[in-house]
Amino acid sequence: MLAPTACDRACAGSGPAAKPMPVAAAVSRTAARPRARTGVLAFVTAFAGVLTVALLHSAKIFYYDSGGYWGLGQTFTQGGHFSLLNFNSPLRGYLLPLIDHLLQQLAIGLSWNYSSSAKLFNALTFSLIGTVLAPRLAEIAWPQIRWGIGRRLALTVLLLIFWNGYLDFPLSDFPALAMALLALISIDRPESPSWMLVAGLACAASIEMRPSYLLLAPMLAVLVFWRWAEQRAWRDGLRRRGLCLALLIAGFVIVSLPQSLSSHRHFGTWSFVPGSTAHLSSLQFTEGLRLQRYETFVGSGHPPRMLYDDPSGSRLLDRQQNQTITGTGQYLGLVASHPIAMAGVFARHLINGLDQRYSTPYVAHLDTGSQRWLRVAGFLLIFLALVRVLWAPARRRLDRARWRYAVVFGLCCATSIPSAVESRYLLPAFLLSYMLVLLPGWPSPLDGRATSLRRYRTVAALAVSLVVFMGVVIYVTSQASGHLHFGAV
Repeated sequence: MLAPTACDRACAGSGPAAKPMPVAAAVSRTAARPRARTGVLAFVTAFAGVLTVALLHSAKIFYYDSGGYWGLGQTFTQGGHFSLLNFNSPLRGYLLPLIDHLLQQLAIGLSWNYSSSAKLFNALTFSLIGTVLAPRLAEIAWPQIRWGIGRRLALTVLLLIFWNGYLDFPLSDFPALAMALLALISIDRPESPSWMLVAGLACAASIEMRPSYLLLAPMLAVLVFWRWAEQRAWRDGLRRRGLCLALLIAGFVIVSLPQSLSSHRHFGTWSFVPGSTAHLSSLQFTEGLRLQRYETFVGSGHPPRMLYDDPSGSRLLDRQQNQTITGTGQYLGLVASHPIAMAGVFARHLINGLDQRYSTPYVAHLDTGSQRWLRVAGFLLIFLALVRVLWAPARRRLDRARWRYAVVFGLCCATSIPSAVESRYLLPAFLLSYMLVLLPGWPSPLDGRATSLRRYRTVAALAVSLVVFMGVVIYVTSQASGHLHFGAV
């Protein structure tokens, strides 16, 4: 081991009213072909570029979490026999180690080093997210907008600029994000049995890679019933919808079952949620009160744990028995009894999580100001995304938007807010901000109907808002930096 949409039944029936359907379906298929060609061309271009960038990076040691995942990939084979039930980690899900096992076999078969096979997989994941999955979700949420090659490649470039260090390590963040996107895309076709099966498979896969995506499962169910309720004859076709719902559940069970069986075999529980046997939620709640941010240092001169203390949260934790949060009930009780203090905890976690200080999960060189442009650019994109949503003229340009898909995607990282947050935990929020900024149709902030200085009112309001926004984030992140200290593993 290496070291540290769908049509309802009324449209499908017989009779004169049903005859135009084949023509409509043919038109839909014809319109989808250029979109598919655009996606393929963008993907091939992006994959070539991302893989080149990844291979230009020097080979890295798989530190800490990444080394743990990679090492777990070797646990499936014992005594010369392969079995999913040999997986025995109380903390991790089986799916990413299984992928790592396949990457290890690929590297051995092609005489590659392990770093190259991990980079290949990560480049594939980055390219799929930037040119296929995220653009398709954007087209579902804002159906009047089509994503061309340029916009898809621009999204991939943003991923590369802000997250290129993740290409070097076998971590769960981007594969889990890809599976969450696939689940949301698939659930948009709730009367297609095959797509509902894919949605269930992808949803469970995202959870098995990162249990913080657990909220995605009930939110997918909400989207399905919402879509069915929108259809006029939603009571028709109950048999087909029952089949679709059964396949959604079946897909979820198929992916979750190995984790559940492995947990039962080694730890005596049937839970399919990774980390449940290690009481991961208790650890995250406790550390999330003690720390407002966390990072990992792999350079020289300091221990590896970069701990950004939260004095306010620590005072709340000191009042708890054994200075520990034992479960969700206790944590919710703390929120109810100290709403203002806990709101401050959540705000600090959110702002510090959106403060992208480094483009890598493992920091080799501490920031002395050279990374300031990355932090400012990241917050500027967040601000522009907020403007796109909150500024009425910009929001109206996104006519016929189905905001529920964007909201569900953003909420995928909600369970990470109480934890000792890292920027990678908020990947859905970052990606959503990139998508919102890249959407076309931005209105001019200049009021062409006004005269003299009045035409600059909107510009002035946006400028003041930006100053206030940056002032708040600079204050919060500076306070966090003042509480940074290093600790041993």
